[in-house]
Amino acid sequence: MKGLDIVLTAFDGKHTAPLEAFAVRQAPTAAVIRALTARATVPDERQQSAATWLLKHYSEDGLAFSARQTAALLALLHQVTPWEAKLHLLQIFPGLAVPKDEAPVLSALLRGPAYRGDANKLVRAWTYNALAALAAQHPAQRAAVQVLLAHGANDAAASVRARLRGIAKAHGWARAGDG
Repeated sequence: MKGLDIVLTAFDGKHTAPLEAFAVRQAPTAAVIRALTARATVPDERQQSAATWLLKHYSEDGLAFSARQTAALLALLHQVTPWEAKLHLLQIFPGLAVPKDEAPVLSALLRGPAYRGDANKLVRAWTYNALAALAAQHPAQRAAVQVLLAHGANDAAASVRARLRGIAKAHGWARAGDG
């Protein structure tokens, strides 16, 4: 997909106007989503960030990912390395239908140092959001997530604490003492 290759390799890591222009020109066909998920696995961190930015953009425009596409997006959580790519995937996460057998594996990944322990405060904040979304879909995860949310209240970053307040408002079970 030549146009995609050009826009991803030219991405400077900051200016999203070329990505936005691509998204306007190119509908999110299955082939485009496959190409973006494949490109999000390359070692080039700018390309990972650009590809996940486009995936997030399409998601925000109302794209509902198929079960196969969802599986590919969830797999990316294990593979991406830059904080921007992680953030984009975490922001997509609430719209994904997570299969029951994937929930424990994803929960372990999100609770670990690559996400909840990430140095970037936005990644940490959106990790809590993803954990809450996972627990909303899979109630068996709620007790463990509730404990993590309570621990998150001690995070030094105001953005993390603000996200936790939003989670508590959105999910009654997420408030301390509720279950």
